[in-house]
Amino acid sequence: MNVAIPMICTPFYAKEKTPLLKSALAIIAKRYYSAIRLAERLTKVPGAIILSIIFAESAGDEKAISSAGAVGLMQLKPQTAHDTLVQENNFKRLSTAEKNILKKQLGARLDSILAQQYLGQKLKSNNYSGNVITKADLLNPEFNILVGSIYLGLLIDQHEEKGTLRLDKVVLRYNQGYFYKPKGNTVKETLVSAKKRSEEAYAYVLKVVGKNGLLEAQV
Repeated sequence: MNVAIPMICTPFYAKEKTPLLKSALAIIAKRYYSAIRLAERLTKVPGAIILSIIFAESAGDEKAISSAGAVGLMQLKPQTAHDTLVQENNFKRLSTAEKNILKKQLGARLDSILAQQYLGQKLKSNNYSGNVITKADLLNPEFNILVGSIYLGLLIDQHEEKGTLRLDKVVLRYNQGYFYKPKGNTVKETLVSAKKRSEEAYAYVLKVVGKNGLLEAQV
């Protein structure tokens, strides 16, 4: 996987913040080492990318819940987590090892989720609330990191362009939603498009793939 670091020359973090970033990333990496390495092995998403998203989303707070309902280390909404597993299964990407770990958290609910074919589909059951992914599930760090990494893996596979991973587009879609389609044939064009969409989206990309950003801090 060819990833340009930094992908964008524009910084979000000042150069003098690099030691602080390195220290904060190291603390998160140590605390969640096993879960990150497991997710990396199962999904093939580089641990440095997983760690960057954890920092950008929650700064390592496994109990974080946003006003929009995003939960945990990788700030996943229950519906996003649900749809991620449906997609992973539909694309024949869900491995036995992944299923075993997911089943530890979800039990029989996993079979109900994987029986679905469409994103956003609601289970037609009187016990619907007992058959979906909940906020409580996403507060489990191992489960949260695995599902977030599966989501990243889906996005990464959709944005390998001419032998180079367009991580700027991956990061934008992680932040803005699966159905958001980043514009631009070049990184510069995509960054301009992101800024037009929102300052928050623009800043998010710079935090991860910009100069002095989270990925560069791990090099």
